[in-house]
Amino acid sequence: MYAEEYLSLVRDCKDEEKQFQFLKEDKPGVAVELAKSKNTSPRILDILTRHSAITVRHEVAKNPMTAIETLTRLSNDKDMLVRDYARRTLKSVEQTH
Repeated sequence: MYAEEYLSLVRDCKDEEKQFQFLKEDKPGVAVELAKSKNTSPRILDILTRHSAITVRHEVAKNPMTAIETLTRLSNDKDMLVRDYARRTLKSVEQTH
């Protein structure tokens, strides 16, 4: 399977247990795809906030599926962009509820 096909499977996956398995495999691009996907569970998104790659945390902070508690925590992150993205997403989520 080609990398793009694999990442498409990751992106489209709606099963939390399978998402966790993808994450454990630690293949290139998987964490970012999960962080960006609207199908990723809030629990997996919370786990991704501890990822070493800052781009993963950026994407979690931008994802409207991220739990409000997680976004609130990220709004105090050490990285300025993570904080900004989290605050914007919080504001957006609060306006839709």
